[in-house]
Amino acid sequence: MARSNYNNKIIKALHDGFKVREGKSPTNCALIFAYNGTGKTRLSWDFAHSRRKKDQAPHTLYYNAYTEDLFTWDNDSENEGANVHLNIDTRSSLIQGLKGSDIITPLVNYLSVFTDVEPTLLYEGDDAEMFSGVKFTRTIYTPVIDSETGEKIIDSETGKAVLQPQQSGNIKISRGEERLFVWCFFRCILDHVIGGDSSYSNIRYVFIDDPMSSLDDNNVIAFASQLYDVIRQAQEKVMADFRKDPFEAGKEGDYVKFIISSHHALFFHTMSHGLSGDKSLRQYYLNRDRQTNAIVLKSLDSSTPFYYNVAMMYELQQAIYVKDKLYTYHFTILRGILERIRDFFGQPDFKLIFEGMEYYETKLTGDRLTDFVSRTLNVLTHQASMFQPTLLNDDNKKLIKAIFDWLMYKYKFGIPDLADYRSEKTIKAAKDKA
Repeated sequence: MARSNYNNKIIKALHDGFKVREGKSPTNCALIFAYNGTGKTRLSWDFAHSRRKKDQAPHTLYYNAYTEDLFTWDNDSENEGANVHLNIDTRSSLIQGLKGSDIITPLVNYLSVFTDVEPTLLYEGDDAEMFSGVKFTRTIYTPVIDSETGEKIIDSETGKAVLQPQQSGNIKISRGEERLFVWCFFRCILDHVIGGDSSYSNIRYVFIDDPMSSLDDNNVIAFASQLYDVIRQAQEKVMADFRKDPFEAGKEGDYVKFIISSHHALFFHTMSHGLSGDKSLRQYYLNRDRQTNAIVLKSLDSSTPFYYNVAMMYELQQAIYVKDKLYTYHFTILRGILERIRDFFGQPDFKLIFEGMEYYETKLTGDRLTDFVSRTLNVLTHQASMFQPTLLNDDNKKLIKAIFDWLMYKYKFGIPDLADYRSEKTIKAAKDKA
């Protein structure tokens, strides 16, 4: 009951965040950053069932662990997996709204961004309007063999073996690919919601909870890019109405609004970056109070150092010392951290941050070093690096590591293990016991 009360306060704060403020344009999105174990999934469930009268149609479309449970594998053990496929629970109103719709073309297009698996929807009996599952295949390219010589046929122009496509049988895709398929399926539903499909006319909110498990960094960015494209398209309609009549347009309830929660720092950063054109975008962090164990929602603005910086430092720490893979977008992450530190101290530039730093790859110190680092950050972060990830060369890897180590030394960041799914209270209790 206590958790429900706390969530009621959070739900009210989220609703209030969508209300139009005098002199401000409306927003259609709220981003929530939260570590695992703080209750994000429960919040999405509570939000979807709040302010809803008995027998009233749902007002919230949510994408979370419950959504993924609508998709279950039939491994076809009796036939050694020959007909393995993913069942779709069509009893859900989420799925029922697609009855009679042809979604295979957009579904294939959306999924092709992430993987080369090819989905085919399955239909049962005479009901050609409602699919019941999906099977997956993959096209494999094999060398063409000369029937006489038994050797590979070589293309005279390219000097490479001539390849021929060959489709695999039904396959069971990886967990990461499954998550991406479910997302692309959900994306098709979003198209219907935003397009004004009567089957989803009651939907006023879309709550997407932590969709990042099992995805590598590049897919995280591609995923976020698809999502904020949808949100921006919907926002353009809101703004068009707002420009026509700023006094009436944008009232809460008049348009579809998105709430996105995640513990994934890179995903959160990419979403924030992609939606930066929305000047009224609401950004929050969800935290569990160490003393009361209550969940608290706090607004995130440029003056708030909080856990987001810590999470981004964790992201860099993993990339530098664990994965040993640094991409151009890590400079964008680093710049975001530096800007928050700069704004927190009320400074116009990064001079305060780099005061006292030495970088042994150059002989620069003081203001000259600050200018060098600032110029490098400007060059690397104004490329399309968030969306076309490229591995850093050795010189830039050394620079980003030097800056990271300096920030750790100067500001004494305490970086928790964000891969630990236990709540803060449980982690603290385990440490105290030890």
